Amino acid sequence: MTFKNAFLLIGAVLLAHGIGLFFGLYEFWTWYDVPLHIGGGFAMGALGLAIWNEGISGVVFKSIFKKHLEFWIVPLFVIGFVALISVLWELHEFLLDVFYSAVIRQPGIQDTMSDFFNDLAGGLLAIGIFYRK
Repeated sequence: MTFKNAFLLIGAVLLAHGIGLFFGLYEFWTWYDVPLHIGGGFAMGALGLAIWNEGISGVVFKSIFKKHLEFWIVPLFVIGFVALISVLWELHEFLLDVFYSAVIRQPGIQDTMSDFFNDLAGGLLAIGIFYRK
Protein backbone atom coordinates (compact mmCIF):
# COMPACT_ATOMS: atom_id res chain seq x y z
CA MET A 1 0.00 0.00 0.00
CA THR A 2 1.26 3.45 -0.90
CA PHE A 3 0.41 6.83 0.59
CA LYS A 4 -1.15 7.88 -2.72
CA ASN A 5 -3.57 4.96 -2.76
CA ALA A 6 -4.36 5.35 0.94
CA PHE A 7 -5.18 9.05 0.49
CA LEU A 8 -7.41 8.21 -2.48
CA LEU A 9 -9.36 5.82 -0.26
CA ILE A 10 -9.58 8.45 2.50
CA GLY A 11 -10.80 11.00 -0.03
CA ALA A 12 -13.51 8.64 -1.26
CA VAL A 13 -14.77 8.05 2.29
CA LEU A 14 -14.71 11.78 3.09
CA LEU A 15 -16.58 12.51 -0.15
CA ALA A 16 -19.27 9.96 0.76
CA HIS A 17 -19.44 11.53 4.24
CA GLY A 18 -19.83 15.01 2.76
CA ILE A 19 -22.56 13.83 0.40
CA GLY A 20 -24.31 12.17 3.33
CA LEU A 21 -24.22 15.38 5.35
CA PHE A 22 -25.25 17.63 2.46
CA PHE A 23 -28.20 15.51 1.33
CA GLY A 24 -29.28 14.34 4.79
CA LEU A 25 -28.56 10.69 4.06
CA TYR A 26 -27.67 9.99 7.69
CA GLU A 27 -31.23 10.88 8.68
CA PHE A 28 -32.88 9.31 5.61
CA TRP A 29 -31.07 5.99 5.94
CA THR A 30 -30.22 5.28 9.58
CA TRP A 31 -27.73 2.63 8.45
CA TYR A 32 -25.76 5.06 6.25
CA ASP A 33 -22.95 5.43 8.79
CA VAL A 34 -22.30 1.66 8.92
CA PRO A 35 -20.65 1.34 5.47
CA LEU A 36 -18.88 4.66 6.04
CA HIS A 37 -17.35 3.45 9.31
CA ILE A 38 -16.31 0.21 7.62
CA GLY A 39 -14.90 2.26 4.74
CA GLY A 40 -13.21 4.64 7.17
CA GLY A 41 -11.60 1.75 9.00
CA PHE A 42 -10.55 0.28 5.66
CA ALA A 43 -9.03 3.60 4.56
CA MET A 44 -7.25 4.09 7.90
CA GLY A 45 -6.00 0.50 7.71
CA ALA A 46 -4.61 1.28 4.27
CA LEU A 47 -2.95 4.41 5.68
CA GLY A 48 -1.50 2.40 8.57
CA LEU A 49 -0.06 -0.09 6.08
CA ALA A 50 1.35 2.77 3.99
CA ILE A 51 2.98 4.26 7.09
CA TRP A 52 4.53 0.89 7.89
CA ASN A 53 5.58 0.09 4.30
CA GLU A 54 6.99 3.49 3.43
CA GLY A 55 8.01 4.88 6.80
CA ILE A 56 9.30 2.07 9.00
CA SER A 57 12.22 -0.24 8.32
CA GLY A 58 14.81 -2.17 10.19
CA VAL A 59 12.69 -3.60 13.01
CA VAL A 60 14.65 -6.48 14.56
CA PHE A 61 13.23 -9.07 16.96
CA LYS A 62 15.52 -11.07 19.25
CA SER A 63 13.70 -13.86 20.98
CA ILE A 64 12.26 -17.32 20.60
CA PHE A 65 9.08 -15.58 19.39
CA LYS A 66 10.85 -13.91 16.46
CA LYS A 67 8.89 -15.82 13.82
CA HIS A 68 5.54 -14.91 15.37
CA LEU A 69 6.45 -11.31 16.16
CA GLU A 70 7.60 -10.69 12.60
CA PHE A 71 4.19 -11.77 11.31
CA TRP A 72 1.97 -10.11 13.91
CA ILE A 73 3.70 -6.73 14.35
CA VAL A 74 2.21 -5.17 11.20
CA PRO A 75 -1.40 -6.28 11.79
CA LEU A 76 -1.16 -5.15 15.43
CA PHE A 77 0.29 -1.79 14.37
CA VAL A 78 -2.47 -1.30 11.79
CA ILE A 79 -5.31 -2.29 14.14
CA GLY A 80 -3.87 -0.04 16.84
CA PHE A 81 -3.69 2.82 14.34
CA VAL A 82 -7.29 2.22 13.21
CA ALA A 83 -8.44 2.06 16.84
CA LEU A 84 -6.69 5.36 17.65
CA ILE A 85 -8.27 7.16 14.69
CA SER A 86 -11.64 5.62 15.56
CA VAL A 87 -11.46 6.92 19.13
CA LEU A 88 -10.45 10.38 17.87
CA TRP A 89 -13.35 10.39 15.38
CA GLU A 90 -15.87 9.46 18.07
CA LEU A 91 -14.40 12.16 20.33
CA HIS A 92 -14.86 14.62 17.47
CA GLU A 93 -18.52 13.58 17.15
CA PHE A 94 -19.01 13.91 20.90
CA LEU A 95 -17.51 17.40 20.95
CA LEU A 96 -19.72 18.44 18.04
CA ASP A 97 -22.74 17.28 20.05
CA VAL A 98 -21.57 19.22 23.11
CA PHE A 99 -20.85 22.50 21.33
CA TYR A 100 -23.26 22.33 18.35
CA SER A 101 -26.21 20.35 19.63
CA ALA A 102 -28.50 21.10 16.64
CA VAL A 103 -27.68 17.66 15.19
CA ILE A 104 -27.08 14.68 17.46
CA ARG A 105 -24.24 12.55 16.11
CA GLN A 106 -23.88 10.37 19.19
CA PRO A 107 -27.29 8.98 20.13
CA GLY A 108 -25.82 6.61 22.71
CA ILE A 109 -23.21 4.11 23.75
CA GLN A 110 -24.63 1.41 21.45
CA ASP A 111 -24.00 3.64 18.43
CA THR A 112 -20.47 4.43 19.57
CA MET A 113 -19.60 0.77 20.18
CA SER A 114 -21.11 -0.19 16.82
CA ASP A 115 -18.99 2.49 15.16
CA PHE A 116 -15.85 1.14 16.87
CA PHE A 117 -16.70 -2.40 15.76
CA ASN A 118 -17.27 -1.29 12.15
CA ASP A 119 -14.04 0.73 12.09
CA LEU A 120 -12.06 -2.27 13.32
CA ALA A 121 -13.82 -4.56 10.84
CA GLY A 122 -12.76 -2.21 8.05
CA GLY A 123 -9.19 -2.23 9.36
CA LEU A 124 -9.15 -6.03 9.43
CA LEU A 125 -10.51 -6.07 5.88
CA ALA A 126 -7.65 -3.79 4.77
CA ILE A 127 -5.13 -6.09 6.42
CA GLY A 128 -6.73 -9.11 4.76
CA ILE A 129 -6.62 -7.52 1.33
CA PHE A 130 -3.37 -5.53 1.35
CA TYR A 131 -1.00 -7.15 3.86
CA ARG A 132 1.45 -9.63 2.43
CA LYS A 133 4.25 -11.14 4.50
